[in-house]
Amino acid sequence: MLNVTPDVLLAKGQTHYVCQLRANDYFASPEGQQFARLKQKIVEGCQDRRAFSPPIPANVWEKINIVRYSRRACLGCPFSSQCQYARLRDELKFTNGIILCNQDLLTAHLFKRSRDQGGLLSDLVQFVVVDEAHNLEDKVRSATTERFGERQLIHAINSAVKSVRGEEREFILEDADDVVCSVRALYSNLNSQMRMQITQPARDMKYADRFFFRDEDGAVDLIRAVSRQLQKLSSSVQVFGSRDYRRGDSSSGADELDAATQSFKELASDFDRQLLWLERRGQTADLSFCPKNTKDILKKLYFSSKIRVILTSATLTSAVGGPLENQYAYFLHNTGFPVGRTGILSEPHPSPYPYDEHAMIYFCDDLPHPTRDHEAFIEKGVERLIQVLNISQGKALVLFTAKTDMEEVYAALQSRNLPYKILIQQNGASQERVLQAFRNDVNSVLLGTGAYWEGISIEGKSLSNLVIFRLPFPVPDPIIEYKASIAKDAMMDVRVPEMIIKLKQGIGRLIRNFSDTGIVSIIDSRLRDTQPERYHDITWNSLPIHRRTTDLQEIEAFYHTVCD
Repeated sequence: MLNVTPDVLLAKGQTHYVCQLRANDYFASPEGQQFARLKQKIVEGCQDRRAFSPPIPANVWEKINIVRYSRRACLGCPFSSQCQYARLRDELKFTNGIILCNQDLLTAHLFKRSRDQGGLLSDLVQFVVVDEAHNLEDKVRSATTERFGERQLIHAINSAVKSVRGEEREFILEDADDVVCSVRALYSNLNSQMRMQITQPARDMKYADRFFFRDEDGAVDLIRAVSRQLQKLSSSVQVFGSRDYRRGDSSSGADELDAATQSFKELASDFDRQLLWLERRGQTADLSFCPKNTKDILKKLYFSSKIRVILTSATLTSAVGGPLENQYAYFLHNTGFPVGRTGILSEPHPSPYPYDEHAMIYFCDDLPHPTRDHEAFIEKGVERLIQVLNISQGKALVLFTAKTDMEEVYAALQSRNLPYKILIQQNGASQERVLQAFRNDVNSVLLGTGAYWEGISIEGKSLSNLVIFRLPFPVPDPIIEYKASIAKDAMMDVRVPEMIIKLKQGIGRLIRNFSDTGIVSIIDSRLRDTQPERYHDITWNSLPIHRRTTDLQEIEAFYHTVCD
């Protein structure tokens, strides 16, 4: 065994740290004055979110955290010498040891290096291991995504106007008013689109984060109008702007306008190469867009440099058996991994955990279809879920694909006076409290969605019944729908691989060590053996647990024999 003691640095996301400058502005506001104890801890030097007890409310954290870091942006900050995050970012560039960072930071580093700019990590990095590599496509897409909200754009316009001083400001006010009017017209259109999609029950988008962009009521023309007027205003600011702005002073408030102008110009000049969608921000929509060729960008960043890359994940494959390229087909298609040239595929390694001795799957074959007969499915599904929960007397994590389903089931379970506590996933800092309550109350039941499919690890008796309430086919989403639109077989080439990967991730929450035991319960009839769906075999063959039954008495006997 190699025994080394290198420098190990954790590059956390910006949202883990307090920004002293933003915090001071917040605590000076009427809203912030009620948080005297929080302010005192920050004054005493507390900056890491984990160090605050009780946890900081999410709505407060959004106002005081580090949102965007760069040397330029933080150059004039009077607290830069005290900032833990700034110090960590400096250390990342000069360590000779091991750097532990998230995929977002690594991707941003590779982007800068590809443009012959200074990277965010040490120039000595020659070897990269990417864990959870099934997320890599999403991370690269996120890094290339531009997001603009109405308030953000209007703030950029006002900042640009303020950078022009004296009488010269009068020359640009008309241009500024024109672009503000166009921005408001555009976002009125986008907000209307989002509200319409939320109220369409057939698509189940009540709690969606992303919505479809449609060229309705001239939305594309409105984007082009905003682009033209931003360019006109930006040119006027450069002509009439302050001396500091004209010489490129990085502290100028008009930098934001320049960035927005360039982004909208690139979008308006080539819509065909861009994927557009709307993102919910409270009650309003942001406009988001990115290049469609994410695969080409990922391939260039990760597989076309001198850095050696190893990709690992328990869910890189979405099929079992046959040639390796078939097993990895979905991942290869999404990432452009260079098989046979500079890339080597590894034979998938089975888990060392004794799944078939310690676990068994119960699945339904007699429930209504979860989408075609949704109301009946929820009603019958709750009854079946209670039967399954009674086998283990709680001790269950129930995973959902939609928040609407989760909330309906939670309300139904709460009304039954069950002999165990029913918990439901919370947002932000409250999430850890809920997970801890689930661990501490061994017989409790936790309902979750989203990150709970792969982001939590609970060992022992507290989680000995993992319930999949509905097969995790992708919910309506602009990115998935775009990938489906260019596939030969949308179901088998996109939706089924996505479902299998997420199903494997969810089932992976059950057995976390060699002594863990438990059952998986799938409250969905689409994996039935009679009149099987065409994805029946590939799905069952992909799962690590091979013992399965549709008999409640058999799964109960297994549980009491193996798990009690």
